[in-house]
Amino acid sequence: MDYLKKDIKIIKVSLLIIASVVILFVLRLFSFIFIPFFLALFIAILLLPILNWFESKKIPNWLGIVIIVVVSVLFIWINGIVLQKTSIELYHSKDEIIAKAGEKINPLIIKIQHLMGIESVAEAKSNTIDFKALVEKNSTQLVSQISTFITRVFMTFFFLALFLTGAHLFEVYLNRVTNNDEDSIHVFREIKGSLNGFIKVKFLTSLLTGIGFALIVMFFGVKFALFWGLIAFLLNFIQLIGSFFVTGVLLIFGFVELQSTGTFLLFGFLLIAVQMTIGGILEPILLGKSFQINTISVLISLALWGFIFGVAGLVLAIPITVFLKLILERIPATQSLAKLMSRVE
Repeated sequence: MDYLKKDIKIIKVSLLIIASVVILFVLRLFSFIFIPFFLALFIAILLLPILNWFESKKIPNWLGIVIIVVVSVLFIWINGIVLQKTSIELYHSKDEIIAKAGEKINPLIIKIQHLMGIESVAEAKSNTIDFKALVEKNSTQLVSQISTFITRVFMTFFFLALFLTGAHLFEVYLNRVTNNDEDSIHVFREIKGSLNGFIKVKFLTSLLTGIGFALIVMFFGVKFALFWGLIAFLLNFIQLIGSFFVTGVLLIFGFVELQSTGTFLLFGFLLIAVQMTIGGILEPILLGKSFQINTISVLISLALWGFIFGVAGLVLAIPITVFLKLILERIPATQSLAKLMSRVE
């Protein structure tokens, strides 16, 4: 009898693993649909408190949706203007930037190669970077990615409009599906509260990071301060990776733009100080106990969902992980897995 139970348990685990792989494969295969769908669902849940506030003020649901859509379009339009103007300026000054990058980075590459044992100057120069060819080579791919991004934005707005029309009835639908199961309603409210708490803190820290980076860039006279602030704000929503990535890119850009080594070192120190203070100290304090997921789980989640959904997966990774952890905590068989994901106090 014990052997039979063990066999049944092994079969269940095997079927669970197979089902998980199939689900992940389907999600990746149809990512062009699932990415806008999950983004819209996530945003709709976050907007529920605003819709409830509109309802408390006797504002019709359709008018509340119109207000939210208009504000969202204005936000995207303003960001689009910033990106458009920066793109035009970058295009007009690309030759100057490329020349500066070649003058400052390639000699550094040659010195590093000499330290690694490459004695021939001609051989070292052959390994330098042709920045102009690099930009021209990747321009077509960049245009394609921008086109895909715009398409997904419109699909996200389409799904968001559908979700918002019935957002205030989420709990009613959940009651019908679960036959008024109080535990299911409690889990839904806990998920909604956790996601709202997380996104509020993330929005505040991202805003502070963007403002801090923009002010530093502006103070040192590096070009496109508003653009770098916007990029820092947006990429900071990608947990762990985003802020480090924009800091690294901005350090490279600052190295090209700034002439003095001492000025560049101070520039880099201030960027890293802002990033570490806000991301490493302020954000964990503000999140407190509302975000009980350890770093290893965050990294695995980023790797998994980044592989499935790309950049959008890096943004959705933490909300999805929070959702899964809360579900796993309610299932007796998976409570141990949820504990493994939790942060050790």
